Amino acid sequence: MACGCNKGRARTAAPVPGRTLYRVVLDGGNGKVAFQTHTLATAQAVSRNYPGSVIDPDPEAAAAGQSPAPGTAGGA
Repeated sequence: MACGCNKGRARTAAPVPGRTLYRVVLDGGNGKVAFQTHTLATAQAVSRNYPGSVIDPDPEAAAAGQSPAPGTAGGA
């Protein structure tokens, strides 16, 4: 008999509300997205490996009126 470990489990890929998604964008913010994470520290560490990259918070969060985190592009 086949294993039924995952039988009947509901699967969802819905994002967790209230979490900012940080994107590492190449070419000063005009290039493609190299990496994305919910952790600002991880985004900062990855952006150091890509000269000229910027950390951009989730555009949907910015459109909703949330201010970017300190130390990111556009932050205070």
